Amino acid sequence: MPAQAVQVPDVLRRFQIFVASVVISLLGVSSVPGDTIEFDRDIRPILSELTDEERAALIEWARQGGELPEGVFESDSGAAELHGDELFELEIAALLAKHCLECHDSSTKEGALDLSRKGPAFKGGDSGEAIVPGDSEGSSVWELVELGDMPEDRPPLSRKEKELLARWIDEGATWSLDWIDPATYAQDSIKEEWIRRLTVYEYVETVRSALGVDIESEAKDRLPRDSRADGFSNTAYNLNVDLGHVNAYASLAATIVNRLDVKPIIQRFHKDPKFTDKDMGALIEGMGAWILRGPLEEWEVVAYRGISTTVASSGGTMEEAVSLILEAMLQSPRFIYRIENRGGGKEASRFREYDIASRMSFMIWGAAPDANLLDAAEAGELRSLETIDFHVRRMLEDPRAIAQSKRFLSEWLNLDRLDNLSPNKEKFPDWDPALAGQMREETLAFFEEVIWERNRPLADLLDAQLTFVTPELAAHYGLRKKDREKTESEWAQYDLSSDPNRGGLLTHGSVLTMGGDDASMVTRGLFALHDLLRGTVNDPPPGLDTTPVPSSPGQSQRAISEDRIADNSCGGCHSKFEPLAFGLERFDGLGSFKKRDAFGNRLRQDGEILFPGEAKAISFETSRELMGLLADSDRVAETLVWKLTQFALGRPLGAREAASVQEIAKEAQARGGTYAAVIGAIAASELMRN
Repeated sequence: MPAQAVQVPDVLRRFQIFVASVVISLLGVSSVPGDTIEFDRDIRPILSELTDEERAALIEWARQGGELPEGVFESDSGAAELHGDELFELEIAALLAKHCLECHDSSTKEGALDLSRKGPAFKGGDSGEAIVPGDSEGSSVWELVELGDMPEDRPPLSRKEKELLARWIDEGATWSLDWIDPATYAQDSIKEEWIRRLTVYEYVETVRSALGVDIESEAKDRLPRDSRADGFSNTAYNLNVDLGHVNAYASLAATIVNRLDVKPIIQRFHKDPKFTDKDMGALIEGMGAWILRGPLEEWEVVAYRGISTTVASSGGTMEEAVSLILEAMLQSPRFIYRIENRGGGKEASRFREYDIASRMSFMIWGAAPDANLLDAAEAGELRSLETIDFHVRRMLEDPRAIAQSKRFLSEWLNLDRLDNLSPNKEKFPDWDPALAGQMREETLAFFEEVIWERNRPLADLLDAQLTFVTPELAAHYGLRKKDREKTESEWAQYDLSSDPNRGGLLTHGSVLTMGGDDASMVTRGLFALHDLLRGTVNDPPPGLDTTPVPSSPGQSQRAISEDRIADNSCGGCHSKFEPLAFGLERFDGLGSFKKRDAFGNRLRQDGEILFPGEAKAISFETSRELMGLLADSDRVAETLVWKLTQFALGRPLGAREAASVQEIAKEAQARGGTYAAVIGAIAASELMRN
């Protein structure tokens, strides 16, 4: 019997977006256009595809309350098809990292249970044999999970997670990793291919390299500022486009074209074009391949040729036609975005070469490919690792490579926050705001000297015994004049080899100020954990008061930190990162070195460092020892590779990329561990070429 028409009561309007989201889920639609979902624009077309029966059923379900069964929005990510090593590495290890290792890793081992390594995990702890291959019912881990006793004081596993865990154990509990690294599973692997909008910086440099026009001032003024996500502002999923972008791109395109002499551009791609389909097609193909970073498809040529036809029919000149075509190209999605995987068949293979060229150029220069790289793509030469290596070496000799590497450093350390550094005037009455900019320049100059002039490994940034400062910044740090090199410049290099306290990035004011006025052990320690050791800790429980505790007589920041670590409810997590900041306690919130704080509390610099995956911490007596431990650590070297690879790809890295990143780190280390070595290894990797 056909369903009768159902009138939607007004009271159900509030359910419509909710109902439509379920429809989207059921239809397998992963995303909708726009920053927000609008019912008429985004949802009504989907509902219109449903049958009357389906639509009536959804409305009746909404009227009854619209309750969703558990797990309806969960994606099994193909887990049902995974077995053996793949099931463990992509699903089970992630499950254990997310729910279990906070309390049951090599260092914590609550209940004598370590679930981060195969031997201890299978052996079990106080609750008996944790994992019995082939027998989930006989495994204490499964029993505790099924009863809801694990994880303790955290959300329970979902139904699908429980099913996966039981199936993995019953299928034999394959364990293919030496160690479950929680950082590998801190981010979900990105399965979608995000279309990357150019950042403001990339837009400026691409216009400069393609057309020779400096649009930096106007672009920074008109375009919305790029926001940070996952530590960088070039993270693809966060590079949205709103009306502000659209209007700015239109305005900027007009500004750029107005500054151009289009005659040389015309002659570069066609000596004497006429308003014929043949001539205009050739001219448009040449300009398009250069400005849009790859060959145009036929429909694109026809579309742009329509502009010249309109101009010609109204009596316009060739210069006017080309100006309008250029203005259109500068607003094209192919200019504003980095669009990949176009075409099909042989064309797809051809376009792939241009994709690789763009990936390489934006990684190394933060700008579009040059003619040499585009020629290599056109010739199909970028399938060759030897050719890729040749171009990487060539491109690293360009000054733009240094600028791009500094962009990475600035993003990694979030140096832009120094623009807003405003310490408490009562606590720091002598603070000169100009020092904030000098701290930034110190770090950038230090980086250029260590990485480019001396070609030292990236990890040496942690303990290189030199820096560059102005007289004002040297006085702020308390540096000795005898360590200053002789120079007429305001900026001078200081040799820190005889200074027992300073040396390396962590002793720069640009980094130390992230701890705030009170030099927070939490903030400094979390930076070291996340950005140097690639370690992880879970968020604090809901409702916990996380207001920083200020120093007071008898209570230094270290003493406050030690109280937190001794607290059973806090120590499990805080013991993993706050001791990393103990070696920096003598540096105040603005980077000055002091042996006592404002309350007369004695400050120390001894502490211990717990490297992720290790059972025992390593002690250090001085900040110099701490820097040495970090610089010599394989974990730190690997973290820097992860960070640089993430910046190069413009997206977070997860379990599916882990093996490739480890290969990049291994290859880079074999080449010396330098910035150039890491960039070369990334360019040659599967992540870059596939």
